[in-house]
Amino acid sequence: MTETLGAFAVLAWLAYLASRLLASRQLPELVGFLIVGAVLGPSGLELVSEYELASLRPLTEIALAVLMFIIGQRVSTRALRAARWTLTTGVTQYVLCAVLVFLATRAVGADRSVALVLAALAGAGAPMTIAHIVSSVKASGSYAIGVVGTHAVSDALATTTFAAVLPIATVLADQQADIAGAVVDFVQLGVGGAVLGLLGGWFVSRLGFQIETSGELLLFFLVHVLLGWAIADWLNISLPLAALMAGATAASVSPEAFSLRLFRTIRSIEQPLYLLFFALAGASIHIGDLGGVGVVGLVYIGVRVGAKIVGGLVGGLIGGLGWTTALRLGVNLTPQAGVAVGLAVLASEVLGDAGAQAATVVLGSVVLFELIGPLLVAKDLQGMSNESEPGSADPTQVELPARVLIASSMPVMVPEWLIDLAARWRSGLVVYQPGEADSEHVAQLLSRCASKDVDVEFRSLRNESFTGAVVRMRAEVQADMVVLFAARPQGATSRLVLFPSERIARELSVPVLTFPITTEGPPEPQHRIRRWPWLH
Repeated sequence: MTETLGAFAVLAWLAYLASRLLASRQLPELVGFLIVGAVLGPSGLELVSEYELASLRPLTEIALAVLMFIIGQRVSTRALRAARWTLTTGVTQYVLCAVLVFLATRAVGADRSVALVLAALAGAGAPMTIAHIVSSVKASGSYAIGVVGTHAVSDALATTTFAAVLPIATVLADQQADIAGAVVDFVQLGVGGAVLGLLGGWFVSRLGFQIETSGELLLFFLVHVLLGWAIADWLNISLPLAALMAGATAASVSPEAFSLRLFRTIRSIEQPLYLLFFALAGASIHIGDLGGVGVVGLVYIGVRVGAKIVGGLVGGLIGGLGWTTALRLGVNLTPQAGVAVGLAVLASEVLGDAGAQAATVVLGSVVLFELIGPLLVAKDLQGMSNESEPGSADPTQVELPARVLIASSMPVMVPEWLIDLAARWRSGLVVYQPGEADSEHVAQLLSRCASKDVDVEFRSLRNESFTGAVVRMRAEVQADMVVLFAARPQGATSRLVLFPSERIARELSVPVLTFPITTEGPPEPQHRIRRWPWLH
C-alpha cells in the first residue's frame, strides 16, 4: 500500500504541475490531469499499474460520490426551474442518440445486443468534466450551470435505461439469464440508486441544518458519504446515480440559505478531488483501445456527435434558447466519461463477448471524447462568457454596485477616494478586516463615512482562511463588488501557486478590485494600522 500511495503521490504532483502550465495558457487544467495520468498509467510508463489502480479504487469511488453530489445541485428543482432547457435538452439528445446509434450500428453489422448496449450508453455525458471546465474558465450564468445540468440529466437517463435494457441484451446475446436475476439487476442499478439517493439527500437536509460550523458540516457530510459508499458496495447499487440523486434532493428540499451553505462548504475540497479522480481516470485510459473500435466504433462516434448537436438544437429551442446558443450547445454535450465507462465495464462482465465488443467501442471513443472534448468546450464557454445571455440587460449599460465589500487580511485605513466613490455611487460599504467594532480606527471610519452620508458596516475577520472568509462574506452580505487590500511578498513571480487575491477572484463572479500591499522585512505588529501614501 505504501508503494501504491507513493506512486499516486508522484502522479498527482506531475498532474498538478501540468495543470498549472496549461492554465497559464488558458487551457483547461483537466486535460493536464488526464494526459499525465495516461502517460504514467498502465498504457504508458506504468508508474501506476493495474493492481495499484485497483487498490486505489475506493478512493476514486468516494471522490466520484462527492463530486456527483455537488453536481446534483445543478439538477435540483430550483435549478431546473431557472433553466428548463436543461431538462428538455437532456431528454431530447439522449433519445435521439439512443435511436440513431442503434439503427446506425445495426446497419453496419453490429449484433442486436451490442447495438442495444451502445444505444443505451451513447447519450451519457461527463458532468464532472464540464463542471470542472466551467470552474476553470470562470464561466457564469444560467447557460454554464445548465450545461452541467444537461450532462447530469444525461447520466441519470443512461444509468436507468442501461439497467432496463441489460436483461434484454443478455437474452439476445444467448447468455444464461434468469428473469429473477434480470429484475434484481434492474432494481440494483436503477431503482436502488435512486432510492438510496433520495433517502440520503433527505437525511442530510434534515440533520445538517442544525450544524453551525463549516468544519463540522463537512465532517458530517463526509461521514455519510462513506456510509453511502459502503451501502452501495454491499447492495451493488449504482453509486454515481445515488450521489447525484442525493445532491439534487438535498438542494431541492433544504431551505435555500442552508443549501447554499452546504454546497459552498463541500466545494472547499472540490479541487483536490478533481485532481484525484481525473489523474486516476487518465491512468485508466488505454490508448490502444482506439485501434480496436473498428467500423462500428467509427459509426458510433460520428452518429453520436451528430445526434448530440441536433438534439442540443432541438431541445434548446423547445426549452427557450435562441438558435445560435442552441446550436453551439451540442458541442458542449460531446464529452463522455465516468458513468459510461463504468457501465461499459459492467456490460463486458455480464454479456461475455458481446459486452466486450461494446465496451471496446465505448472505451475507445471515451479516450477521444475526453481528450478533445474539454478543449472544444472550454473554447466555447470562454466565448459564451463574453456574450450577454438571452434576456440579459444591455451590455452598454453599466450598473453601479449597490453594496461594496472591502476586505483585508490585516487592519488597513480605508482610502478617502473609496469613500468618495461610494458616496457618488450611493453604495453601501461593508468593511471586513481584523479588529474590534469598538476600536479607535473603526470609530474614525464610521465618522468619515457618516460625514459623506455613506452607509457602512464593520465585520470583524477572525482566524480562518482569508479566501474562504471573503467568499462566504460576499455571499452573506450580497455584495456586488469586492475591493481587496491583500498582502503580496515583493519579488514573488512563481505562477504555480495562486495568491489569496487571485483565488478569491477565481471563486467570485462579481468584479474584484485588488490593491496589493507589498511586504518586506519582519511583519508589523497586528495592532498597527497600515496607511496609504495618498492619504497624507
